[in-house]
Amino acid sequence: MEFNFVVGDREEKLIAEEKEGLWSCTVGDAAFEAEVVRVGPNSFRIVSGGKSFVTYAAEQDGKFYISLGGRQYSVARTSGAAKRRSAVGGALKGEEVVAAPMPGVIVKVPVTEGEVVAADAVLVVVESMKMENNIRAQGEARVKRVHVKAGDSVNFGSALVELEPVSKQSA
Repeated sequence: MEFNFVVGDREEKLIAEEKEGLWSCTVGDAAFEAEVVRVGPNSFRIVSGGKSFVTYAAEQDGKFYISLGGRQYSVARTSGAAKRRSAVGGALKGEEVVAAPMPGVIVKVPVTEGEVVAADAVLVVVESMKMENNIRAQGEARVKRVHVKAGDSVNFGSALVELEPVSKQSA
C-alpha cells in the first residue's frame, strides 16, 4: 500500500505491507518493521526496533490526529493516495485497500483477483466473537489483489482486499 500524506508542512510517502501481523514500512529514505496491535478503541501498541510505544489516533474531517511518544501530530492524506477503509463509506473513487474492521478469522473469501464485483457484494467473511461479519464492496470495482484466505487470522486494520475502479483497467 502507498499513502501520500502531509505532516505539518512536509509531504511524505508511506509504503507499507502487512504480513502475519508484522508491518514493513518505508517513509522517505527510512525503512522499519513494526508490530501493531489494537489495545483500545483508539489506541494501538507499536513495537519497533526493540521499543514499545502506545499511540492514540482519531480521525476527524479527513485528518488523523495521532499522539505518539508524548508528541502530537496532525496528518492529512493528500489526493492520489490509496484509500484505506474498514467496510463503510461512499462510492469507490480510486484504488482502495479494504481493511479488517475487527480482529478475527477469515471464514470465506468469495472473490478472486481480476473479478468485477457489484456494489454491496461480499468480499470477505470475518468471524469475530463467534459472529460472522460480511465485509462488502462500497461500489462496483475490480478486485486488484486478495491478501487473505479462509483460515487466516487477522488483526484490526489488516489488509483484506485491494480494489480499483472498473474504468481503470481496459476490458
